[in-house]
Amino acid sequence: MLFSSRFRACSAAFVLALLGGGCEKKDPLAERKFQLLLEENARLAEAVAVLEPGKPAAATHAESYSPAAVTAVTTENEKLREVLAKHDHDKALAANKVLREPIEKQVTEIRGLVFKEPVTYEVLNRKQIKQTMAGKLAEVFSEKEFSQMAEAMAAIALLPANYPLRQKYIDLLSEQVAAFYDQHQHKLFMYEDATLENAQNRVVLAHELTHALQDQHFGLNRMPLELKTNDDRAEAASALVEGDATLVMSEFMIKNMTKQMFKDSMVASFTQNMKQLETAPRYLREMLVFPYLRGQEFCAALFGQGGYDAVSKAYAHPPSSTSQILHPEKYMADPPEEPIAIEWPELNVKGHFPTADNTVGEMGTRILFTEWVDATTGERAATGWRGDRYLCYADGEALVWKTVWASAQDATEFFDAEKKLLEIRFKPTDARIITHGYEVDAPRFLRLHQTDANEVILIDTPRAEWAEALAAFH
Repeated sequence: MLFSSRFRACSAAFVLALLGGGCEKKDPLAERKFQLLLEENARLAEAVAVLEPGKPAAATHAESYSPAAVTAVTTENEKLREVLAKHDHDKALAANKVLREPIEKQVTEIRGLVFKEPVTYEVLNRKQIKQTMAGKLAEVFSEKEFSQMAEAMAAIALLPANYPLRQKYIDLLSEQVAAFYDQHQHKLFMYEDATLENAQNRVVLAHELTHALQDQHFGLNRMPLELKTNDDRAEAASALVEGDATLVMSEFMIKNMTKQMFKDSMVASFTQNMKQLETAPRYLREMLVFPYLRGQEFCAALFGQGGYDAVSKAYAHPPSSTSQILHPEKYMADPPEEPIAIEWPELNVKGHFPTADNTVGEMGTRILFTEWVDATTGERAATGWRGDRYLCYADGEALVWKTVWASAQDATEFFDAEKKLLEIRFKPTDARIITHGYEVDAPRFLRLHQTDANEVILIDTPRAEWAEALAAFH
């Protein structure tokens, strides 16, 4: 323990510091605050002494206030609080270890995989959550990249303009988690106040332990979970990982369902803070839950074909699109229906390279039209998706988005939905209907064209020269 002779040895110097400056003018309020600091010091010292029975706690004696004394007591109290915090941290680890072992055992039995090595746990307090989440995001995306992503999503109409995407991600993730697995550090993080005496927290742990199994057997770092140029592929890979863990978690919950677990689950559903999720734009809300809900359905379809062995085999060839997640038969087909890659010979436009180069996917397209038109239009217009790619230039000022569809009818349904979205969003004053096209020059330059190859190309910019330059992508 840190509280030992080290604290007692410094007590003489500490008392001298407290007694210094006695000739200064007295301030009754400052002296009262000082007395409260001394009382806190006595309580903390007594609590720390309990951790090492037989060793007396350091006592602070002072009769007068001085700025130096305040500084000395404040510093001493911080040190004592650190000792107590470490003790609580170690106590939480020890208490949870006993309860973790049967959960680990049952998860391995359900999933049919064994841990190749012991799971490394780390316990955090709630004050560390946002800091930890911010650090995890910073490992993958810079602040500039977050800003460029937000600009591109705003250009397509998935997010509002000037949306603080990075901070919102941190707030959303910090609000939702009770535990999480970090595949970079190969650690399972839990929180001090998330005791495993609570049945709901045991269910959450079963989910995160499945991630530890996935990492040890399949290597989560080899999955395209953090792909920066294809959000759709990354979301599909996440759906496999989270869907697998949710499937295991559901079976764990069924096997362990008791009145207490039901009660803890109901309490959690009514008391969990959902403010950040409820106020987030539709795109973030739905993409956050997509890997869990749709991913579980996808993994259940694989399980129906060959149990957890079929789920395990999917890690060698992860799903490549949200379309495969929404329609598992596309993934399970022989061969699977893979997205059509969109290639452009030159990305340099007017001396600019794109600040964003990415894919929306079927799920993103469905969310887009659900938000701006209605859910029926969203599902109908997104079905038949075979590929897409968008480029943003000049910090989101110019957008070109090409989509590819399974049939002319699918392309037409997308064209009609996008045209309606543009009319709702921009209220154009001089729209022109041309053969296989829709054009606007005010308040923005909008070009929407459908090709004989079942493609639809959108150009959106406030500047005529950019509209002309991007026409080369037709």
